[in-house]
Amino acid sequence: MKQILRKDIPEEETWDLTPIFASVDKWEQSFQEVEKQIDNLLAGGDPFPLSTARELFDSLNDYDQLMERLNRVSSYAMYKFSEDESDAENQEIMGRSLSLVAKGGQVTTNFTNALVQVDKNDIDNWKKEEGGIHEFDRFLDRLDEVRHHTLTSDMENTLASLSETLRVPEVMFHAVTSSDMKFEPAKDKNGKEHPVSLHMYMTQIETSPDTVLRRNAYQSLTNGLKNYQHTLGKSLTSEITKNISLAKLRGYDSAKDMLLQYSDPNQFYATDAISSSFFGDILDTFQKELSPHMQRYARLRKRQLGLDKLQFSDVKAPLDPEFDPPIRYKEAGEIITDAVGVLGPEYQNEMARVFSERWVYRGDNVGRRMIAFGGGVHGVHGYSFYPWGGNLFDMLLLGHELGHTLHFSLSMKNQRYINNTQAHLFVEAPSTLVEQLIVDYLKENRDDPRLKRWLNMYLMMSYHHNCVTHVLEAELMRRLYDFAENNQPLSTAIISKTKGAILSEFWGDTVEIDEGANLTWMRQPHYYMGLYPFTYSVGISASTVMAERIQKEGQAIGKQWTEVLKQGGNKSGLDLYRMAGLEMSTTENLKKAIARVGTIVDELEASFQPIS
Repeated sequence: MKQILRKDIPEEETWDLTPIFASVDKWEQSFQEVEKQIDNLLAGGDPFPLSTARELFDSLNDYDQLMERLNRVSSYAMYKFSEDESDAENQEIMGRSLSLVAKGGQVTTNFTNALVQVDKNDIDNWKKEEGGIHEFDRFLDRLDEVRHHTLTSDMENTLASLSETLRVPEVMFHAVTSSDMKFEPAKDKNGKEHPVSLHMYMTQIETSPDTVLRRNAYQSLTNGLKNYQHTLGKSLTSEITKNISLAKLRGYDSAKDMLLQYSDPNQFYATDAISSSFFGDILDTFQKELSPHMQRYARLRKRQLGLDKLQFSDVKAPLDPEFDPPIRYKEAGEIITDAVGVLGPEYQNEMARVFSERWVYRGDNVGRRMIAFGGGVHGVHGYSFYPWGGNLFDMLLLGHELGHTLHFSLSMKNQRYINNTQAHLFVEAPSTLVEQLIVDYLKENRDDPRLKRWLNMYLMMSYHHNCVTHVLEAELMRRLYDFAENNQPLSTAIISKTKGAILSEFWGDTVEIDEGANLTWMRQPHYYMGLYPFTYSVGISASTVMAERIQKEGQAIGKQWTEVLKQGGNKSGLDLYRMAGLEMSTTENLKKAIARVGTIVDELEASFQPIS
């Protein structure tokens, strides 16, 4: 099959980046202007005076505008690079952009260092003098929440200068998994060889109907991972000990508390200040209450696939592999746009723009980015990257990414840039809700029992990914941090043994947990993202309950959700949920979502019963 180059991709399969910059030359002009401004700010002096109410407002406004311009420059470079990572010009602008972002991070450090030196009472009084300061309340409130964990200016500057060094464990993981790891090809049931890579296994082979291929590829993956287990074991251990040291330095009770409440000095306002005990309650609830439903689904899979035993390589095998209807991109866009009509005309009109104004890059060319995403550019609109394959699965995953895209687009229209870092606890709810709405729309508008069964299986795949895979990732991190903070040395053997124990506890005797399963901690970069994986389970639980409310109560609830999306990062995740009528500070709604999973398993068991 001939490989397609970026220049050969039809225009309609690309996104239109001209609203960001009309050309690379215009990007270059803006880059140089932003770089000059940042260099001047870093040259010394007092770039952000903060001695009066007016100075505070002007400094906040100047900083906000600079960060918005930097976002536009860096986003354009990243989007161009995503189109074709092999292109020399794209590589150059991406490299220069990353360097500029790093310098911008130093500006952020300097600015926040200066702000925390200002007495809170002075800021409160200045707000009465200069009402415009209230436009930045969210940023200032989040800064105040971490004020007591902020170090001296010299120490913060030192840590900022070491930012690249502190990222070495994560960089090592990506270098090893993307460049060094090699896997032997795997044969399918017909003896044909297939290439194996981490990406190809997790996106294609893992869900293949060919049991021989799945198991052979799984063994190839296991053999390849084993060769690097000690390297990545050391990398993960270093990440954990680094965070423990930083937590002590900042005065947190534990690394978990720091990761849940502070996360990163340049994005401290993205966390939700939830307690480590509530974090534990979330993990415990899913592992205890979701496990029985997933074990039932595992038994159904084993029975339906006719397997003597269900290996870990079989847990995502399709139950109806022959059902894979193709769908054209245009029709998919119409279905997605119709499905989100329940969120109100404003949201639906914004979704229609996605397809009429080319917000999506869907070309499948050499050098393209491998992972889909949904995001946006402040002052412009949302964008999404999704290589289009042309089936129902693609339509639903595209819908997921567009949920992110519209969330960003709506919030960027309505919020200041520095207030708008999305709350981690909320960010996966808008994307998974769009998936749920597409499923509900198709169930209501298509009279096909096989399709409805497939849609239920899709939902189970989504819950597996968000509420099983990610929760168990977070559980491993909880245990490893507890081990390390209780002075138990970590090692590759302990990491793998702990991962295996977690999987065995969850799956019971329904799935065979082998050496390859124990090594799944080597597959994902999530372990270098703090405790972020658990937020997926909160987001999909909220969207499950929200979708049911919309079905029962109608568009009024959907419009309410759209108003919440406009708030963006201007509220905490828990407050955003409350604005939507959802209380997510307890496990009640998590349990409702888990019960919904149980209902879907009931329906699937009934749908696969032989007709007498």
